[in-house]
Amino acid sequence: MPFTVIHAGYPGDNTRAMLKRMEKDVLIHAPTTVTLQCGTNDSVNPRAFVPIDEFSSNLTQIISRIKNEAKAEILLIAPPPCISNEVIIRYKFPDEYKNTDLNIKLKEYADTMKEIAEKEKLPFLNLFTLFTGKKRISLTENSLIRNKLNSGIEDGAHPTEEGYLLIGKTLYNNLITESFDCTRLVCFGDSLTFGYPYAGMGTLEGNNFPAVVYRLLNGESE
Repeated sequence: MPFTVIHAGYPGDNTRAMLKRMEKDVLIHAPTTVTLQCGTNDSVNPRAFVPIDEFSSNLTQIISRIKNEAKAEILLIAPPPCISNEVIIRYKFPDEYKNTDLNIKLKEYADTMKEIAEKEKLPFLNLFTLFTGKKRISLTENSLIRNKLNSGIEDGAHPTEEGYLLIGKTLYNNLITESFDCTRLVCFGDSLTFGYPYAGMGTLEGNNFPAVVYRLLNGESE
């Protein structure tokens, strides 16, 4: 029997929005495992800012509902770093934010997620450290985060297709190593889970990370 993967990423979501759609996008599917990815919009998207204390509370509530209502296993995923100047341009930050290092804020939220994972005894995939370790977050063409040179627009927040493949393969390895029950896997998150802006985004086609995990779980090579 093939493994089922349910795509539950939605662009622009913060943890407030994710809390509101849990019933229809996660719990209704009776998942055996949920990958829970969030944090970018909460921390560095001015249209979706959530204070760190509320972020922590929201995330704890999401985890509690998955544990208690779905009885599912959880793998928590922190966001990758961004290219600050491009995010500031993309989201039209006020002038006083020019040259601000948004990764300081992003890392604060990623660290909070790590603390929650430790408290809740959850496996944790930290994309911030994964991407930073590759030393390819830059304005160059080989950046793992989209930029004007490799995508034609100032993005700064979303992975390239190679970046999405990296997430998918690393996540798959984590799921296998930690012996997760992936019979019904829900990938719950924001536009990084959705796979924005590539072909197949929001589906199990293309190279968004739920699609990559689906193929690997079902014996297809990457």
